[in-house]
Amino acid sequence: MKYNIFDAHCDTISELVNQHKSLAENDMHIDVKRMSEYDTYTQVFAAFIDPEYKDCAMERALAIIERLYEEAKANNITVCKSYDDWKNAKTPLRAFLSMEGGEPIESLDDLHHLYDLGIRIAALTWNFKNKIACGVAEKEDTGLSDFGRDVVCEMNKIGMTVDVSHLSEKSFWDVAEITKKPIVATHSNSKVICGHIRNLTDRQFLKIKETGGVVGINFYPLFLGEDISCIREHIDRFLALGGEDNIGFGSDFDGVECLPRGISGIQDMKKILDMLPYSDEIKEKIAYKNFMRVIYEQ
Repeated sequence: MKYNIFDAHCDTISELVNQHKSLAENDMHIDVKRMSEYDTYTQVFAAFIDPEYKDCAMERALAIIERLYEEAKANNITVCKSYDDWKNAKTPLRAFLSMEGGEPIESLDDLHHLYDLGIRIAALTWNFKNKIACGVAEKEDTGLSDFGRDVVCEMNKIGMTVDVSHLSEKSFWDVAEITKKPIVATHSNSKVICGHIRNLTDRQFLKIKETGGVVGINFYPLFLGEDISCIREHIDRFLALGGEDNIGFGSDFDGVECLPRGISGIQDMKKILDMLPYSDEIKEKIAYKNFMRVIYEQ
C-alpha cells in the first residue's frame, strides 16, 4: 500500500518556537527529513496556548502561526486552507493549522482573524476553563459559556472544525447539542480501553460518529498504553462501535514527554500501518481519508 498520512495533532511548531530548532531536521518527533519518507504526509500543526501565555494568548498564537509559514516556505510544504488546496497541492508535504486552547478568542472578530490566518481546527480549551468552555481538569464542570455557544455557531458558519479534545463532559455535550457540522477529537482515545479522563466514553464516540466526525488516536502512553500494540486495541474498540469512517491518527508528537514502546517519531507511522491487520481500504481511511472527508465537508 502507499503511505499517505494525515496526522491531526502535533505540538511541533510550538516546540520549535520554544526550543529554537528547525523543522528541516531535528532531534524531536517530527522533521521534514522524516516526513519526506512517505508518499504524502499531511500534518496538522497546533498553535498550543500553554496556560503560562494566557495573558498574551493572541500574541503567542500569532508567533506560532508565523513560524509555521516561515518553516513551510523554507521546506517546500504546502499550507492548506481547504480540501481543494490539499487536493491540488504540488508538494508531497502538506500542513493545516489548528489551535489548542481558545484563550486568543476574546470576540468573534478574533475568531475570524484566526480563520483568515489559516486556522481550520480549534480545540476550545486545553485542560482548564476559559471564556469559551470548561476543560476536563476542572473540578466544577460548567460546560460551554454563552459566548462559547456563539463561538461554536460561528465556527460552523465559517468552516472551522470544533475539536472536543480536552473538553469537560458537559462542554462536550453542549457542543454536540449545538453543532451542525462534524466535530472531531483530534487526539483522544477510548476510555473503555484506558480509563484516563482525557479519553472518550463509547457514548461520546458514538456522538462524534453521528455528526460525521473523526477521533484521532493519541500516542501518549497515559492515554494509550505502554506499547505500540495498544493502538490496535483502541482502534478495535472504535471499529466495534461501527466507526470505520470515524478513526484517524492524532499522534500528539512533540506534545508529550514520552512515547509507547515501538514508537520514536513519525518514522514509525509506517510501522503502525503495517501492524494493523485490516484491509488496505480500512487502513487508508484511518491513515488519511477519514480526516480529509471532514475537511472536505467543512
